[in-house]
Amino acid sequence: MRRVFAVTDLCAGCGACIKTCPEKAIRPAPRGYPSPLIVLEDSCTGCAECAEVCPVAACVEVFLADFPEEKG
Repeated sequence: MRRVFAVTDLCAGCGACIKTCPEKAIRPAPRGYPSPLIVLEDSCTGCAECAEVCPVAACVEVFLADFPEEKG
């Protein structure tokens, strides 16, 4: 399992997490997305900097299952 962070629909869009993310893994979400910001899971290292600065606790820890790469 791999630990990353995600932005929930509680996000107010203040951008504090964007400024603090050392991996630049947080970006504006596409139009119609439930929250104003998204985390690029492939770039997130799970450092929790976003969660520490979020004033509304919208950055939450999630665990992704590791899947073996397909061969073929």
